[in-house]
Parts: sequence; structure tokens; C-alpha cells
Amino acid sequence: MSFVTELSERMPQRVHAPGTPEYEAGAHVFHGQGTPDAVVRPTSSDEVAEVVRSAVAAGVPITVVAGGHGSDPAAGGLVIDLSNLAAIELADGGLVHIGPGAQWGDVAAALAPHGLGVTSGDTRDVGVGGLTLGGGIGWLVRMHGLTVDIVREVEFVTAAGDVLTLDAEHHPELFWAVRGGGGNFGVATRFTFQAAPVDGLVGGHVMFDQSDPRAVLGAWRDVMRDGPDELNSTLLVMPPMAPEMPAGPQLLVALRGSEEELRRLLEPLLSLPSVTDVALGPVEYPDLLEDGPPGAPPFALVGGNGFVPDLSDAALDAFTATLEHALPTMLLLRGLGGAFSRVATDATAVAQRDGEVLFAVNRLVPDGAGPDAFASAHDGVEAAMAFTNGRYSNFTPEFGDDIVTEIYPPETLARLRAIKREVDPDDVFRPSHHITP
Repeated sequence: MSFVTELSERMPQRVHAPGTPEYEAGAHVFHGQGTPDAVVRPTSSDEVAEVVRSAVAAGVPITVVAGGHGSDPAAGGLVIDLSNLAAIELADGGLVHIGPGAQWGDVAAALAPHGLGVTSGDTRDVGVGGLTLGGGIGWLVRMHGLTVDIVREVEFVTAAGDVLTLDAEHHPELFWAVRGGGGNFGVATRFTFQAAPVDGLVGGHVMFDQSDPRAVLGAWRDVMRDGPDELNSTLLVMPPMAPEMPAGPQLLVALRGSEEELRRLLEPLLSLPSVTDVALGPVEYPDLLEDGPPGAPPFALVGGNGFVPDLSDAALDAFTATLEHALPTMLLLRGLGGAFSRVATDATAVAQRDGEVLFAVNRLVPDGAGPDAFASAHDGVEAAMAFTNGRYSNFTPEFGDDIVTEIYPPETLARLRAIKREVDPDDVFRPSHHITP
């Protein structure tokens, strides 16, 4: 009797074979369709534990999917699809219990009637589990820090099949590791977050033409340095992509305050001659989140990302210089500081707390392009990355030991490896950003 057949008999209606809708949904991630031997959809932490124990005993590889945006498609083995663990429960004191399979758009919608929110990523359909384990740089990062900074408790299944409750007093080292260390240590089956007020928000966008992106970057840097924690924004510089997506810098902004105050804070940007459109006003937190693309785009993204401790003029010059390339180039600068920077570097596994901004550059290499195009896509990227001091895992589509050493500083990585040796010595869990024991 095969492992899949045996597990199906023990867990009826949970194990799904190829050809079923549940299999197709669980095997599909943002980057493509996987080919696991089976997909299991547990409905409780105890069921997750049973699946893990069974797979480990049979020597079957495990892939855990909670959203699937950052995962590689599984080739063989067993996928544990956490989409049925999606409950959102508001508790006393603004605490909210959320399953890893919930999507952030659903979380925002559920909390909005209470005037509350949990800082998360920018996209509605990203899963709670994957984003949280990787850090979670979201809309309210300057007000409330990372998503991991407001985690108060994690229900967790280890490689031994034990169900643990992790918090500051219970299994504190493992609690530290899962807040930024990814899915290397087991399966998170429920998170408890400290939600915060998100009423009274104003925001929107300011669009610029392509005439002087360097001036926009410099003005944005100065605005964010002088702005309060309540001011959160991302600056994108977009290449020509479609008629409804004009090229040039785009400011996405939100403030917990008044529209008058927002316009005053943004005046150095609003007065630039390259401004083409201004849309600012009251906004609800769920409306700040965007719909993600339906699937992987018809091009490869080649570039890099990193935390920038000092957004100097030299750094801005290097970032702007990357736009001068034959391939379409996209820049992203996410304002940090505030609550993000008031967290100690060793408080979570995301250690780059001196980052003034998160910077990313991506060249769009069309499908079917030859090796010369991919080689040229790296031109100028290294010069820009010289101003960064470490990658953000959730924005890093490259994998391997060398990439892991760029995500985690040496002391952080050594601590993560020690915890891995303790809780998963046989290396059962091997996510895309794999930390070996």
C-alpha cells in the first residue's frame, strides 16, 4: 500500500490526488503548477501534526503552501495546503487570531468594521502565513513595524509532530526564529497579532512624468525623513508597460491624519513641475491593498533588493542610473524608519533595523530572451546594491546558500542554524530560502 493511499484511508476527504480541483489548487503557486504526489488540506493543527508525522516516518518530502506567492512549484512529495486554516477571530484587547491560509484582503475586510488593522503586504490575495514568516513590510511599517513585530503568539507544529504554543515565555528561541526565519522550522497553524487602529486614514497617489526622476527621488527622500511615523509611502518608477500604466515615478501614500496635513507634508513633491496627477483624500485601510496579478508575468524579473541604511545623494544617483538601460527597468523604494527602526536588531530574525528604505530594482527580460539579455540585465545593478546591507526575503526570488547569507547577517544566521539543529535536525522543512541545520 502506498503512503498516499494509507494516508487517504486515515484522513478521508483531506488527501487529494492529481486530477481533482483540490489538488490543482494546492499544487499551483504564483510561479507555476507543481507536480506533487498528493495535496493534503488539513483543518486543524492536530491534522497537520498527523500529516507531518506520517510523511517523516515514510521519508516523503514536505512542501508547505500558505498563499503560494513566494513558493517554488513542488516536484513530487506531499504538499500541505493550509488554505482551510483561514479563520479570523477578534479577541479582547485588540488581539486577533488568524489562520495561515487566510488572505490579507480578507483580514483587512474583517477588521475594518472595528476600525482595526494588521499591518501586512500590499496585495489582497497574499497568504498570511508566508508573508508573516518572512517579515512583513506593509503599509503601516512606520507606525507599527513589521508584521512579525506585532505577533504575540504562534501555534506551531514541529518536525516531530508536536503542537506547541510559541510566545515570549514559551519556547522563546523558536518564537524568535519563526518571526523572519521563514518556514524552516515547522508549520505555523495559527498566529495571534496585536491589531491597531487604522481609522482616520487619508492617502492616494501622485503621478509624475519621466522628465526628472532624480528630482522626485530626492524630494521623496527629504519628505520621508522629515515626516512623522504616521506617514507611510512607497515610491515606484515604472517603465512603459501598458496604456493604463503610464511610465514615470508614482507615489503611493497613506497618513493617519488629515488631508490638509498630508498635502502640507507632500508639498516638496506636489510642487515639482513633473507632477501629472494628484489623487488624495480619505481612504479605508482595505482599499490600500491591491489585487495581485493573476499569475506569473510574461517576463523574468532580474535585479535585486536590499535595505538602505543611508539614502544619500550618491545612493539616489546610483539608483537613478539603473533606469538608463535598453531593458525596461522598475524601481521601488519603501519608506522605513519609525517603529520599524525602534526594534532591536536581535529582537527578530529580520536584523536590518537601521534601514532607512527598502530598495528594489528589476529589469524586465521578456520570455524567450537569450543569455545575452539576461547578462546585460545585471548592468548597473551591482553599483546600486553597493548601497544596501542585506536582502528582504519576501522580495527575493533567487535561492541558494549564498542568497541566505545575504538575507541574514552572520550572527543571525548562526542563531537560526542552531535552532534548526534543535527542532529539525533531519532537515524535514526545506522552504525556498532554506536554512540548513
